[in-house]
Amino acid sequence: MRVPPGSTDALVNAPPRVHNWGAKANVALVFASLAAVLVVAAFVTAFVVRPPALGWVGFAIVSALVAGLGVVATLALPRMRVSAPDPATALNADRRLLVVADASSSATGLCNEIGMRLDGAVAVHLVVPVRVSHLHFLTNDEASEEREAEQTMLIVVGLLQRRGVSATGSVGSDKPLESMTDALGTFPATHVLLATPPAEESYWLERDLLAKARALTKLPITQAIVAVDQSERSTGPRAMSAGAGRSVSPGQRSGH
Repeated sequence: MRVPPGSTDALVNAPPRVHNWGAKANVALVFASLAAVLVVAAFVTAFVVRPPALGWVGFAIVSALVAGLGVVATLALPRMRVSAPDPATALNADRRLLVVADASSSATGLCNEIGMRLDGAVAVHLVVPVRVSHLHFLTNDEASEEREAEQTMLIVVGLLQRRGVSATGSVGSDKPLESMTDALGTFPATHVLLATPPAEESYWLERDLLAKARALTKLPITQAIVAVDQSERSTGPRAMSAGAGRSVSPGQRSGH
């Protein structure tokens, strides 16, 4: 349910993430279609062409290439919605900062970057997209990556709140751009900050992210490079309680 624009609730309650089962169904449809074509081709080859043994080897090679192209096409074409939700609007001109951050970001480094860009912002909403591998993106098997994104979000929101920032957070989808447009549908941001890791550690769906994001909204967008703190990720505050929620509002404090 859409909260009336400008209300306080519009700034604090993030919608829960909905699994993209439509995308998964599209992947299944692609492979089912390929399988059907190959089966028909095999019958035609066996009963009409009747090739020698070497011909079957060639058929197997061609089948493998077709299947490989199907995988490449599925990964290459973004699973974006046909249309993004309408941006939320506010009744006042207060500055509100939307942050879209990589799940591998150092919590302390990300908080520092956000702090340098507050510029009087009355509210900050942090969205952490799920960072997935090519295989998990294809199969929608993202449970562990969702937990990592949730932990990052909870830690950073907790740190911001302890610094006196009115901060909220949510876990996005496995597509950074879709996560941004979804968040803009409920959070009336006046500025967007994209927090990404260094180039050598970048996420494959974050390539050319700044240019693509600017093409989707008229809001000013800046990008910050946030290092990955490996020690923090393994031994630091990411060891959160298992029962933590997926979204955080100003009335909640993320304890350690």
